[in-house]
Amino acid sequence: MKTISNWSPLHFLAPLGAGGIVVTFFMFLLFWVPHPNQPIPVYEDWMTYFQVTGLYQQAIITAAIAGIGIFFMLHLRWLWMNIRQFQQFKAEGNVEKIIGTNAHTQIMALPLTFAMTINASFIVGAVFIPGLWGFIEILFPLAMVLFVVIGIWALHIYLSFFSHVLHHASFDTTANNSLAQLLPSFTFAMTGVGLAAPAAMSNTDIVIGLSFLGSLFFITIALFLGVIKLVIGMGDMFREGTSRTTLPTLWVVIPILTVTGIAMMRLGHGLHTLELSHGNYIVSLSVIFSIQIMFVLMGWAVMKRMNYFQALFGGEEKSPVAFALICPGVALVVMGHFILNKVFVISGIITKFDGFYIGFSSALVILQIATIWLLLRIGRDHFGSTAQGLDSLSGGELMK
Repeated sequence: MKTISNWSPLHFLAPLGAGGIVVTFFMFLLFWVPHPNQPIPVYEDWMTYFQVTGLYQQAIITAAIAGIGIFFMLHLRWLWMNIRQFQQFKAEGNVEKIIGTNAHTQIMALPLTFAMTINASFIVGAVFIPGLWGFIEILFPLAMVLFVVIGIWALHIYLSFFSHVLHHASFDTTANNSLAQLLPSFTFAMTGVGLAAPAAMSNTDIVIGLSFLGSLFFITIALFLGVIKLVIGMGDMFREGTSRTTLPTLWVVIPILTVTGIAMMRLGHGLHTLELSHGNYIVSLSVIFSIQIMFVLMGWAVMKRMNYFQALFGGEEKSPVAFALICPGVALVVMGHFILNKVFVISGIITKFDGFYIGFSSALVILQIATIWLLLRIGRDHFGSTAQGLDSLSGGELMK
């Protein structure tokens, strides 16, 4: 096995980003392909629609299906590579070295990424396996068990960190001049949104109830810790300033808000109040999107002033924290689709597929492509030949 120089648990953000790209491609199927018999499009839906629609829609479907398959394979490739690296990292005693330090929470990247694996696997199964939806009521409880296991794992990691730092006063506030400590909040939010899926899609009362309660539990933890860590992190940054290496953490709030927003919508479905709550969705999604845009502007202003991207693309920045730049891009693409379809369209502000709709969708495609390029560029810089997971799939052209 090739050893990656300066590997850390934050390198798990690479497969996390690839899994997020899978979700961005699925958004086109979710909002472009009719699926009257279930809440998401499945294999039979896009196959049927593909045969009766026009060339433009066929091209969109083809690109979405290809993107889902390619980036899911890349996700699995990078996931396996990082699992092996973590095993070596642990065998060398490096995990013990970071226990109780600020870096302890980096281990939360593991359950975060595995939660994404389940979410992405659900999409791949629905899109590529004929007849899978017929067994969905059996699969929902299994998925819930997996997310609960991941949630317990994440709780164990975080409580170990929390107890260590309070017992030994080992947390270095002078080194907390970033929003890196929001990673646990992201992990719990990802677990919560996964647990919320059965609440939105199941027809079994007990499954809906357990899904709702489990999701609400982890979402509450995510928001509770998120507010605390945001206040502490911003305070330490104002006192200590920040470093160029940790600038991507300024945007970690964006994916947390997207995941939380989706969970809120799913939980609303679970309460069977969708027909009465369109106004609530419009307000909540708009507020969330506005906050995200504000964090984009804040982060961009600081990064530009400190020449972060110049250093990143010039090879001066080699920290795996750079992979955190992928999650905001993914989050904004996903939330953008929801804003377009669940705010503009459902409110009657625009008509689906009119000029504004196509223009907004095109902007999301540009952001999606830019995020993909950035993921592959950073992956090449960090993993070298081992990062070129698309070479065998695309002739290596995307890595150039």
